[in-house]
Amino acid sequence: MSGNIFVVLLISFALVFGLTLWYFQNYAYYERNSLNNVTLILLNSGKEKLVKFNNIQSINSQTSPLKFRSCFELKTDGSSWVDKYRRYEKATPLRAPTWFKCFDVEKITSDLRSGFAKSYLSKENIVYGIDRVIAVYPNGLAYSWHQINECGSASFSGDALPKHCIKKESE
Repeated sequence: MSGNIFVVLLISFALVFGLTLWYFQNYAYYERNSLNNVTLILLNSGKEKLVKFNNIQSINSQTSPLKFRSCFELKTDGSSWVDKYRRYEKATPLRAPTWFKCFDVEKITSDLRSGFAKSYLSKENIVYGIDRVIAVYPNGLAYSWHQINECGSASFSGDALPKHCIKKESE
């Protein structure tokens, strides 16, 4: 009889622990935020330029800069951007929580790979080693997320930094 009680308690604990972990990963630390401006890096000068937008939905978390996601509509046609702004190679959006419906990572990734959507650098090193990336569709829809850059990847894994990387302030 005591073995049955132990198994029931063990399974109950595992279930409660699993549900708690799931809740904290998907809900607890995310908060909706109001993104006041969106910038892009000009191709020729390397300077930031403010971009006008509408209908923004954005989430973030103080626990990790990689939890930032946003969806918005640009006030200008997205197809005219190709020659003006710095493209972002190897843009790879990260999954958003299931309740943040506007950010469909599979569709964005597929459209970036096919060339239907184009990716641009919004802000380099928004936090050391992490860039803000924007995917823009020809109709003006846009999605933004944070992504680890080459310098961040080397620094976070303990590898030698590539020559063009600046050292982190704490190093």
